[in-house]
Amino acid sequence: MSQLTLTFEQPLHERVRLLLRLEALIERFGVTRMSARDFDHHQALMLLVDIYAQAGRVDVKRELMGEIERQVANLNRLGSQPGVDQDRLTEIMQEQRRLLSRLENQVGSLDYRVKGNEFFTAVRQRTALPGGACDFDLPIYHYWLSQPAASREQLLLEWFQPLETVAEAINQVLDFMRAAGNPRQVVAHDGYYEQGLDTNHAWQMIRVSLSADEECYPEISAGRQRFTVRFLDPGDFQERPKIVTRDVAFRLSCCAI
Repeated sequence: MSQLTLTFEQPLHERVRLLLRLEALIERFGVTRMSARDFDHHQALMLLVDIYAQAGRVDVKRELMGEIERQVANLNRLGSQPGVDQDRLTEIMQEQRRLLSRLENQVGSLDYRVKGNEFFTAVRQRTALPGGACDFDLPIYHYWLSQPAASREQLLLEWFQPLETVAEAINQVLDFMRAAGNPRQVVAHDGYYEQGLDTNHAWQMIRVSLSADEECYPEISAGRQRFTVRFLDPGDFQERPKIVTRDVAFRLSCCAI
């Protein structure tokens, strides 16, 4: 029997959706840029293009600073409750304020290292087209991929450097958010689960974890007052997934901080 646990997350606000997308892209970039293979460095650069495209649509620093300030305010209120570890709470709040200060002191736009760079711009423009990164379209890119792995990685890291504080802040914000959930074991009867949400809390994320042995996945639909979880059987991935009609046990976390 497999011990693998799959976790699915549903953001409840656009800010959380943005941070989850950036977290996934940054994590994949970190894995692929450490490889020595040219194909992985190709993937790393494509991910970097996506990261800067995502960051260019929204003021990521402002969104992060707003979320950190909101978390600090809520943690400060938590300090007046009995049974709270004051030393740990103080440590967390100091770390949050440190990150907030670093974001405030970061001068210039996040893309200043790649903005106006002809190589990066050419790659970004050509890869927007299907098959646009072929060597006859981008001979300089083909040449770059032939360079030593260490040289390629150095350039990738230079282009990523303005995002380092943002990446650290995203990890910390989402870690606190996930830790704020209180996981509990529940059952979706006939593959369906529904629950109301206390509107006195600012819910940010719903997390569903289940064993891979269940051989199904959840579709989570959420509104301001309630959410539902419907489990589906993917089958052989050739036909339309089928609605599960058996009971499915899973761990549920509703996260708010």
